[in-house]
Amino acid sequence: MAYRIAALDESVAKEVRSTLRAPGYGHPAWSEVPETPQPCRLCLEKITAPERLIAFTYDAFHGLEDLPLPGPIFVHERACLPYQRVAEFPAQLGNSGVVLDAYRSGRGLLTEWRVAKPEIDAALTELLARPEVDYVHVRSATAGCYVCTALPA
Repeated sequence: MAYRIAALDESVAKEVRSTLRAPGYGHPAWSEVPETPQPCRLCLEKITAPERLIAFTYDAFHGLEDLPLPGPIFVHERACLPYQRVAEFPAQLGNSGVVLDAYRSGRGLLTEWRVAKPEIDAALTELLARPEVDYVHVRSATAGCYVCTALPA
């Protein structure tokens, strides 16, 4: 089964860049030069010094479910293009592994897998081939933060 990666919606990144506020919450966002590379949730490329990132609170379930689950994420301070490749996990991400949370509608967590980088594509394909799985949230295996969503293509 083919899958597609859904990055952060571009309108969210534009709003945060212009207001320096977390969408839906109004919490302050902040800008800084990262000490270590951090993944931009829009282009899914690394943000590295001397580039600046904007950090803010985001609900990864927004638009998918009624129950919120906010957490911190990053975007480039500068404009960047949304990730748009199908059936290909972003090459720069997942070096220390990922956690794949497979959900059915209603935010029903079906299974959670910790996966090493070489197995990410195969694991996403396997999970999304299951008829009960509607989407998979990809999280960092080291920080636990939301990275992106994988959906059936």
